[in-house]
Amino acid sequence: MPDPEIDLDKERRAYEMLRWVPYSFPADFNMELALLGVYSKAQKERSDKALDEFDKQHPYESSPELAAFRKLEKLGRFTQSDYYSPTKAQESYYTRELKRFTRDRHSSARKRTQERLAGNKRPRRLSSNF
Repeated sequence: MPDPEIDLDKERRAYEMLRWVPYSFPADFNMELALLGVYSKAQKERSDKALDEFDKQHPYESSPELAAFRKLEKLGRFTQSDYYSPTKAQESYYTRELKRFTRDRHSSARKRTQERLAGNKRPRRLSSNF
């Protein structure tokens, strides 16, 4: 049954694109198929398949700055209220901040460990056997 909301211009454009695809629609434009939305559905499937194939061959990789920003979020340096700034990213702010933040965290953890170890030492009493 034909769909009343079918745009015949859209169907005609879809048919024109499909007509150059081998083994697709060798016949002339058919009004019955157009009213059923067959051409736009076929074109959408063809387009989605091509996009999926492209995405598979070209996986998305975020920039080092965006990756650094997300890592800083996970580490608690930034919160959800802090927004990624492309201007700061151009200046390599996030990668520098990540290096500084992790360096500071490691050095403060090392100091805490040293303080804890130093605090565990009891003063030694020398026994005098004289």
